[in-house]
Amino acid sequence: MTDVAQPFDPAEDAHVGLWDELPLWSAMAGLLLLDHVPLDARRVLDLGCGSGFPALELAERLGSGARVTGIDPWGPAIRRANAKRRLWPVRHVDLVRGEAARLPFRDDGFDLIVSNLGINNFADAETAFGECRRVLAPGGTVAIATNLFGHFAEVYAAFADVVASDPAAAARLRTHVEHRPTIDGLTRTLARHGLEVTDVHERAQRMRFRDGSAVLEHHFMRLGFVPAWEEVVGGSEHLGPLRAALDRRARGAGGLELTVPLAVVIARA
Repeated sequence: MTDVAQPFDPAEDAHVGLWDELPLWSAMAGLLLLDHVPLDARRVLDLGCGSGFPALELAERLGSGARVTGIDPWGPAIRRANAKRRLWPVRHVDLVRGEAARLPFRDDGFDLIVSNLGINNFADAETAFGECRRVLAPGGTVAIATNLFGHFAEVYAAFADVVASDPAAAARLRTHVEHRPTIDGLTRTLARHGLEVTDVHERAQRMRFRDGSAVLEHHFMRLGFVPAWEEVVGGSEHLGPLRAALDRRARGAGGLELTVPLAVVIARA
């Protein structure tokens, strides 16, 4: 019997219950965040906590004297995080469904705000950063983990060669690539909201694949990247040249290594 792939539906509890984010972006950036987050915080907000990482892990590492609040607009993920919280249990965690641009918390309510890859998904990043500053106590800390401009450089180099003869597709690819954050850009954004960057910790991770087919058929790639790549070339039927270009690179190198540059940016009010 051949399994037929179903599209991942983020509104379905059953689908979200099977979602395993930790081997992917979430752990790569989140472990770097946990390496550098202040351990003396007592009132903590995890902005964009998803299905509970790193909010639950951070609460356990900070101990029961801390209170960690996680917020995310993704309802099924919050329900999954609550199930973990009850089962493990982690009693000093609160989980709230809500938007970063409209935080349902009082002014000066937290001395530490963390976000693990959340800034990539803020619909209104400027307003979200303003809200962070509002709910952050004087002298408080913001710790943001993010992937940076330059991630998957190996894929995008091959992609640029594929679309070089199509100016419109090449322009769409540049727009797609250049929207990723940089340290300088993030520093300026934080400064606009009264937050001064004091430390930056960078690390480059690798994701290894056998060939182009493995990249394009990986479930996380299909969810998080392939749709945008299809928009660049005008549909899934036009991704064949990219697959072939990656396959050629893999044959010459014994596989594909994709680079993911990550950073944790620490800022204080």
